[in-house]
Amino acid sequence: MPTVARAPATIANVGPGFDVFGLAVDGFHDEVRATETDEGVELRVPDDLPDDPRRNTAGLAALELLKRHDLPGVRLELRKGVPIGGLGSSAASAVAAALAIDRLYDLHLPRTELLRTAARAERAAAGEPHYDNVAPALLGGFVIWRSEREHARLTPPPDLRLVTATPTHVHVPTERARRALRERTPDLKDIVNNLSAAALMVHALHEKDAETLARLMDHDRLSEPVRKRFIPGYDRLERTAREAGALAFTVSGAGPTVVAACLREDAKNVASALKEATDDRWIVKIHRPDDQGAQCR
Repeated sequence: MPTVARAPATIANVGPGFDVFGLAVDGFHDEVRATETDEGVELRVPDDLPDDPRRNTAGLAALELLKRHDLPGVRLELRKGVPIGGLGSSAASAVAAALAIDRLYDLHLPRTELLRTAARAERAAAGEPHYDNVAPALLGGFVIWRSEREHARLTPPPDLRLVTATPTHVHVPTERARRALRERTPDLKDIVNNLSAAALMVHALHEKDAETLARLMDHDRLSEPVRKRFIPGYDRLERTAREAGALAFTVSGAGPTVVAACLREDAKNVASALKEATDDRWIVKIHRPDDQGAQCR
């Protein structure tokens, strides 16, 4: 009997939490249908994605699980719902594939193995594992990541809304975005700024304080000043979002997706303003935090 799993989009960094914070959001999901076969990995994907399992995060997750657990084979049918570019698209595919195979073969794998499998698979797209996307895609909610042994999952306040705008005509490889960061030596004051904002964000999460959490997303002086130059019209979009009620505006992950943080009552105004400020090459979406993470059906 085939198994279907889906995993949500994610926002990495969430402002000042570079490589540490990740947030799962609703509205976009990748879905993987797994069917048992006699041998190897067969991958069926949309036309614009590689169907070689060694070059696709879903396929890599399957190859690793089949080898490690001596499984016969699997056919994966990938349905892409997460736009590519800053919303954890590759992580969602890897997580959905790993979970689908786990359930298909009744492996009952521990959470740490599913995380590790999906993170290793993500190397196909990002060059290295990114747990700040993989972990919230699997676990849901707001994840604080240090290591497989040391991480925490918190429930975001229900009034928080995230409005994303993804330019489908712009491609920013994660390695290019990270290389740009390495070329800039951070100032000590900027490091302290990010640390203090990140610490207070954790406090706001515990207090269920959506407004403070959203405002603190604005305080990234490490990655946002560097990465925003890859995104067309960034400053104009930021002004537009703020005038419509956004409390913060920053880059989602490595970009080029941008994200405006706001309260529930302002989300429609912010989304409408961003739609008017962009053209049909941009995807604008309102998100609630996703507290469920990857699911099977």
